[in-house]
Amino acid sequence: MKKVWFLGLGLSLALAGCSDSGSDKEKKDEAASSEENQDVAGDLMDFYLNLTTTVNGVDIDLNGYEEAMAGEEPPTGDELTTLKDSAAASAKASAEAVEGMEIPESLGDQKEAVESFKSTLVESYNMKAEALATEGETDLTAADEKLNEAENQIKDILDEAGLVSSSLISDING
Repeated sequence: MKKVWFLGLGLSLALAGCSDSGSDKEKKDEAASSEENQDVAGDLMDFYLNLTTTVNGVDIDLNGYEEAMAGEEPPTGDELTTLKDSAAASAKASAEAVEGMEIPESLGDQKEAVESFKSTLVESYNMKAEALATEGETDLTAADEKLNEAENQIKDILDEAGLVSSSLISDING
C-alpha cells in the first residue's frame, strides 16, 4: 500500500511540475508578444511622427495658400497666381516626401495597411498639385476628400495598435 501511495505522490508531483512549466512557457510567450506589440506600436508612432514632421517641413506654401483662400478677402491677380504656383510646388514636394518615407519592417501585419495609407496620402497631395496647376478657379474638394480618407486609415491603424489616434489633418496643417 505504501508503494502505491508513494507512486501516486510521485505522479502528482511530476504532473504538477509539468503543468507549472507549461504556464511558465505561456507567461514567457505572453511577455514576448506584449514586447513585440510595444515595439510595433513604438515603430508605428515613430513613423507617424516622422511623417508629419517631414510633411510640415515641405507643405508650408500649400498651407499658406489654403489659409489665404479661407480668409475674408482671398488674394486675386498676381498675388493669387504666385500663391497658387508656390502651393502647387509645395503639394508636389509633399507627395514626394511622403512617397520617400520608409515603412519599418517591424510593422508586420500592419505594414500593408500603412502602405495603403501612404499611397492615399500621396494621391491626395498629387490631386492638390494638379488642381493648383490648372488655370482658373481651383477646386480642392476631391483632394480634401482623399485626405479625409487617409486620416481615417491612419486612425484605424493607430487604434488597432492600441495607440491614441490623432488628427492627421490637424497634425499636417498645424
